[in-house]
Amino acid sequence: MIECRQYPRVPVDLQVYFSTTGNTSIREGTMFDLSAGGCAVASMTSVQPGSAVRILIRATDLGSPITIESAAVRWSEYGEFGVEFLGVSELDQNRLHRLLQTKTSYQIRPS
Repeated sequence: MIECRQYPRVPVDLQVYFSTTGNTSIREGTMFDLSAGGCAVASMTSVQPGSAVRILIRATDLGSPITIESAAVRWSEYGEFGVEFLGVSELDQNRLHRLLQTKTSYQIRPS
């Protein structure tokens, strides 16, 4: 199978908070897959493909959360969903890249 993703995926285990457009309720989930262009989240809350979401990533490695101002849900099944990041500030984009570098360097260290 040929990999068609634009950005490499990094396995992570990060707490996230999210809300959908038009809904002020804050939901919680666990991000298990991350790239510079999107992520995958496990959550007890079902989210429909096509929904717009705002995500707050609890990046304890960086001290404060990373905010994804706008993202679109691209798929959803079995308590998991995937999003594409659409609106990220330059500051949070830089912090996201630092987080990815940190997580990638942890993975390639010999045990």
